Amino acid sequence: MRTLMVLGNLDVGGAERTALELAVGLRDRGMEVQTAALKGGGPLGLLLRQAGVPLHEGVLLFRFDFTGAPRIARICLREKIDTILLVDIYRNSMFCGLWGARIARMFGRRVRTVLWCSAVPTGQAGDFTPRLRKNFKRGMLDEIVCVSDWQRGMLCEYQLPPEKMATIHNGVDLARFGNISQKTPADLPGPADAPALVQVANVMPDKDYNTLLQAAAILKERNITFRLYLVGRGTNDAPMRNRIDELGLMEQVFPLGSRNDVPAILAVCDVFVLSTRSEVFNIAVLEAMAAGRAVITSDVPGFVEMFDNEKQGLKVAANNPTALANAIQRLLDDEALRNQLAEAAQLHIQTFSREAMCNAFAEHLRK
Repeated sequence: MRTLMVLGNLDVGGAERTALELAVGLRDRGMEVQTAALKGGGPLGLLLRQAGVPLHEGVLLFRFDFTGAPRIARICLREKIDTILLVDIYRNSMFCGLWGARIARMFGRRVRTVLWCSAVPTGQAGDFTPRLRKNFKRGMLDEIVCVSDWQRGMLCEYQLPPEKMATIHNGVDLARFGNISQKTPADLPGPADAPALVQVANVMPDKDYNTLLQAAAILKERNITFRLYLVGRGTNDAPMRNRIDELGLMEQVFPLGSRNDVPAILAVCDVFVLSTRSEVFNIAVLEAMAAGRAVITSDVPGFVEMFDNEKQGLKVAANNPTALANAIQRLLDDEALRNQLAEAAQLHIQTFSREAMCNAFAEHLRK
């Protein structure tokens, strides 16, 4: 079984990190896995090469390059690819992957096409379902793997065929995050004796950093001592720094940008926060739970299958700075509750391991 994973780019986000974990996991289960990135450059390329996963980089020579599909087809024919796994619903990835498979079929190579979808039509990607319905009708898309049952149910409501959709939950490397007490603490700014909070999320439309910063301003007004680290692509760019400055939070909030030492950062933090407008099955929250950290998230449907409110973490109304500030203060003031939620989360997260995800994918692809 030979699988080609098609990615839009080699930046590191939740979907891309999980794709790396899956590629390695499938290979360890006896499957041959290669990757193709439409856009070259980016830290994920180095990680793939270090992991020994073959990478075809820079499939597109420019943004609207229609020769990308024939390049994917040539890879399929040369490498005898059986399955193309499209990593998320990026328009160019869909075009190149699906048409690449169609061209390969014209030359006698039957390539199965699977969309690994981590988006919903009500999120920042917009309503992508018309394209999927059209590709199913044309016979170009064979099936969809969803990352949650809630997401699958929503796609069914948008008239996508339920018999062609399966659910495989995202998983994380429990060994990497499960023993963070042995990690070397990151060199982080701010007073070391102040309770530490962290949000890990690239700056994107669905990530509600403004509500988080407003909650931080409320905590400051209440004279609560804390330090808040913002980790992710775009967090240390000028707009975020300007907003922190406007709210007078320069001594409390520290934008760190992209980091490759998230386990070490979690090791020195007391609470993980994710202020967001929409999620499907968030990787950063899974990592924080695996690390034994108390988590606070916005109460959006994507977290229904991940954890229960007041049992393995706290959920607060989305777009509500006061509610978020109250939840943070509650955990900072109550160490017993913080530890109770953290321990329950770390036990609960065993269900969402990388091994479980890779086993389910390997079984599904071999059908």
